[in-house]
Amino acid sequence: MSKDWTYFREEWLKNTSLQEDDAKWALEALINSEKEFYEVESGIQNKEDVFIKVKNLKKKVRDNISSKELSLDNIALNTSTSNKLQISVPSNLNYLLKVWAAAEGRDLSSVAFQCLETGLREMKSKGSLPAVAIDRYDSVCKKRIALAEIINLVDKYESEKKGVIND
Repeated sequence: MSKDWTYFREEWLKNTSLQEDDAKWALEALINSEKEFYEVESGIQNKEDVFIKVKNLKKKVRDNISSKELSLDNIALNTSTSNKLQISVPSNLNYLLKVWAAAEGRDLSSVAFQCLETGLREMKSKGSLPAVAIDRYDSVCKKRIALAEIINLVDKYESEKKGVIND
C-alpha cells in the first residue's frame, strides 16, 4: 500500500534528532505546498499524473526552501554556499602563506581558508568568540540541517510515488 504525505511527515517529526522548534521551522517551508501534498492523490485517476504533480510540488518546495535559507542571515544576496572575503595581511605573513601553498601544490586561497577556519575553530573552543555569535551560528546550522532533511523527506515521498507507478 502506498504511503501518503502524512506518514512521511509524521515519521520524520518522530525520528529527527532536531529539536521540535527547528523541525517545525523547517516544515514552514512547505506551508504553501503541504495542502497540495495531502491532496495529491485525491481526484487523480492516473498514477503517472500523481508522479508529475509530486515532481512539480518538489520543485516548488525546493524554491521555498531556498527562500527560507536566504532568510536565515538576511545578508545573503544569492544561494551561494560561499562568499568572497578580502583581507589585508602583512607582507611577511603573505610570503609565508605563498610558500606554504607552493610547497603543498595548493592555491593561496585554500591555504588562507585553512588558516581562517582553524583559527576560528580554536577561538570558538577557547571561548574567545562572543557567545551571541556562537549561539546564532549554532541555531542557523541546525536550521540548515532541518531544511536539508525536508528536501530528503520530499525526495523519499517522490520515490514512493515513483515506486507506486512502476508496480
